[in-house]
Amino acid sequence: MKPKAKSNRLLDKNSNKSFCRELKKVIEASDIVLQVLDARDPLGCRCSQVEQIITQSGGNKKLLLVLNKIDLIPRENLEKWLHYLKNEFPTVAFKSSMQLKDRSVQEKKLTKKRARIDLSRGSMCFGSECLLKLLRDHCKTQDKAIQVGVIGFPNVGKSSIINSLKEMRACNVGPVRGITKCMQIVHIDKQIKMIDSPSIIAAPSNSALALALRSTTDNEESGKLLDAVNAILKHCSKQQMMLYYNIPDFRNSVEFLTLLAQKRGMLKKGGVPDTQSAAKLLLYDWTGAKVSYHSLLPASWSLSPHLTNQVVAEMQQGFNLEELAKDNMDTIKAVKYPNLASSIVFQSSGLTNGTIEENELTEGTSELENMETSEEGEDLTEDDQDSDEEVIEEESDVQTSSKTNPAKLSVDDESLEKQPAGEQSRTLSFNLDETADQDDAYDFNTDYV
Repeated sequence: MKPKAKSNRLLDKNSNKSFCRELKKVIEASDIVLQVLDARDPLGCRCSQVEQIITQSGGNKKLLLVLNKIDLIPRENLEKWLHYLKNEFPTVAFKSSMQLKDRSVQEKKLTKKRARIDLSRGSMCFGSECLLKLLRDHCKTQDKAIQVGVIGFPNVGKSSIINSLKEMRACNVGPVRGITKCMQIVHIDKQIKMIDSPSIIAAPSNSALALALRSTTDNEESGKLLDAVNAILKHCSKQQMMLYYNIPDFRNSVEFLTLLAQKRGMLKKGGVPDTQSAAKLLLYDWTGAKVSYHSLLPASWSLSPHLTNQVVAEMQQGFNLEELAKDNMDTIKAVKYPNLASSIVFQSSGLTNGTIEENELTEGTSELENMETSEEGEDLTEDDQDSDEEVIEEESDVQTSSKTNPAKLSVDDESLEKQPAGEQSRTLSFNLDETADQDDAYDFNTDYV
């Protein structure tokens, strides 16, 4: 029973219900919650359900926005988004470091070559000083050590931000979605603890574009992959996609994937383009830190429906917003940005709805969780069986087999009546097996035509 219990625990970690459970734990244990947003689509990375839970939790819990991957959008677009988002929550511009190593690797480098400067330690990160300053000032006002939870949708850079603040690879990161499966505490210093969390589960009611970019797991079905690619192509410029991927004109998403597969050498046996691999490549480019695209701001600013002016004032209270704006400007000046003409214009679908309650995941549970529940059901039925039920099952098997071979039963009726009742089922099953073997025997001396 021990190996089976261990496998059930592993399956439970991969379920969407486990993600919701861990996310709630992180929010409850945090004094400050950092909602990480992809700078290429800030509105699409915001979850109104999570923001409502944090703002209505009571106490002195704060919510901050971290605009990550700022090096992938033009500077003009970044400044506009910072000005737009600061009207609701304090926003920090950030660029995570992608070249951090493990602690053991760093220690070996320092012992061998102390004079050499390690460029992988924080030098590629921008905005960490601004964020740490904001958190330490809050520690002084509260006069205690604080716990900072990091939440967000998949592939926005939650674990990368923690690694950048720690200046080492403390959390696992990668292009695959759903790497973080449970909460993980990382000590930045004596006053600050960072809590990494699983990704927010996108509700099935979202648009096809939101599900393509914000889903927790990668879709393996060809139909879902095609829908995701089609949604991305509809919300961006066709000419810019042709220039970025260096492919000719295309009529639909299938032709686009065919041309992309031929361009990248993704071919199956016989030279057939592998459109499924090309679709996965496109999704990795758009959810990872590779493609430079930027979303346009709404025509006019208006307070989000799930927020009030009182809530916004409470979230901004205790932070020096003027110093935050100056630190963000210093961060903006230090980062190298892509050209506005080379960045793909993207039409955002707005806020993404998230699933927070576990009871809302009855239809959207993962296959692994369904496997777990089925295995538990099998265990219960096996444990609850007794000797009487086994006898009933044997008798039912005898009845079904008698329908298939009534001749044999008629021959053996007299012998069965003479035998004791306990041995009749054994003799019957043995005779049936023997007849099955005789029917399936193959005579090599007979020429079957």
